[in-house]
Amino acid sequence: QACCVQRVKEPAGQQGKDSAAWWPWQSPPPEEPCRVVVGRNGGLARGAMPLVRRGAETLLHDESRSREVMKRQVEMAGSDPSLMLYSVSNIPGTGNGSAASANIDGGHPVQQAWHVPTNTSQGVPIETENFTGKALAMYRSASSRPGATTRYSSYFESKRRNWEVRIQGRFKRVPQADMFIGIVLRDFNYDQAVAGHSKLVRKTGMALVKSYDLYMSWGDRCAAAKRPDAELSHLVTGMSGWDQIIRTGKGRQPPELGADFKDLGDSCGLNLERNKMGLASYTEAVAEMFSCISTEDTYTLCFWGVSQVIDLLRWQFKIGMNISMATFFEKSPLHVTLYEREKPPAAAGPRNAEAEERHLESQKRYYLDLMFWSTTVECPSLPKSYIFIDAPPALAQEAAAGCEGGAAIRQVSENGSIDGHRISPSSSVGVVEGGGVASGRGSTGCGGSRATPAPTTRSGARRLTGGGGRAPPARQAGPMRDSAREAASARARPFCA
Repeated sequence: QACCVQRVKEPAGQQGKDSAAWWPWQSPPPEEPCRVVVGRNGGLARGAMPLVRRGAETLLHDESRSREVMKRQVEMAGSDPSLMLYSVSNIPGTGNGSAASANIDGGHPVQQAWHVPTNTSQGVPIETENFTGKALAMYRSASSRPGATTRYSSYFESKRRNWEVRIQGRFKRVPQADMFIGIVLRDFNYDQAVAGHSKLVRKTGMALVKSYDLYMSWGDRCAAAKRPDAELSHLVTGMSGWDQIIRTGKGRQPPELGADFKDLGDSCGLNLERNKMGLASYTEAVAEMFSCISTEDTYTLCFWGVSQVIDLLRWQFKIGMNISMATFFEKSPLHVTLYEREKPPAAAGPRNAEAEERHLESQKRYYLDLMFWSTTVECPSLPKSYIFIDAPPALAQEAAAGCEGGAAIRQVSENGSIDGHRISPSSSVGVVEGGGVASGRGSTGCGGSRATPAPTTRSGARRLTGGGGRAPPARQAGPMRDSAREAASARARPFCA
């Protein structure tokens, strides 16, 4: 199993419902909230049970195993500065009824972190209780070696942005309240006052992002942080915080996630882009789009707006000078979250505007939680709080092969496996000499297949195949809960974005 847990079967008479299926090399995510609660210093909080329940099975959190998996995933990112990205599932909040205990003793329940390798040719499957889809993180090379490239080097040549994150998928429920996107410090040490240098940098940083309608909070600190429903640190905005949003109706093909959206137009659905529409028109159009979310439509969400002032790979703020982000966040990762916030009911007596604006965990329903940090820093306490899970082997192998330093060649053994997980010979992604990635067959990106990769998709979006001539694989990974039989049959089907 790629999941760093020990699976314990219960007696037949005590078994509950079981799930349909999951990735054949992984343990499934729990359907119920985790019951392991990690305290501020990594220990178990009072009354915590070292168990994660899922239907008929009990998953025991193995910290040493989690640490091994996380270490291997970091090593496979190569020696150059890179980004570690994870989709966190079983997120505390109103969606799973665990909001009241989301911050017991300054900790949070143990959660599952699904690895999202970066610079892959296609999206990596992600799923939470309220959203299902795939994610793709693209960025320029941060290598100091001359001529170093990544798969998307040619894409960034004509752009000022340094990185871009894309999410594509469907909402599993219709939000009933205001939606927010942004940074939430879920693993930060709140047992300290706000540092003076943080306040100084805030003033400069906020001036650079003044075009966003932001909610910023330092979060509750010290004794106040130990309350059951303490506020975490936030820097969030509304859905207009995304730089580009494409809504594809049911029955239509969404854009291929690894394509260039520059000349896409409305060929794949309603296409909203801030830079082309202007802030006012874009904000109004986004508000209208998300006032009537459909669970049958596919939403493609793109973000790159602050990539010129935040160097994620080197973990630096670039605000006139380079300032290490570790100075402020210490050894904790950042979380980009998408959540719905239910406003608290009006309290009796005089109105407290400040209290009404606070974003408490009990008011939230999370849709996405993307945890990330740079390989230039260490986050040693994370294995105590997260169960780290591998990405689909073909995508992990592809990403590692594209890293300078040949990390994939070191990790993939002679029998064609990653840490014991067999790589199917029928997979469209294969490691070739020199660390490149070859595609077993081409695709048009919107159904059908060709003998060789096509330069454009049927939707009009151009393929991104830079970085030493690497061609994107044709097959798209199936949904996270596909059975082994369905996953096997998917390898024989043409890629459909």
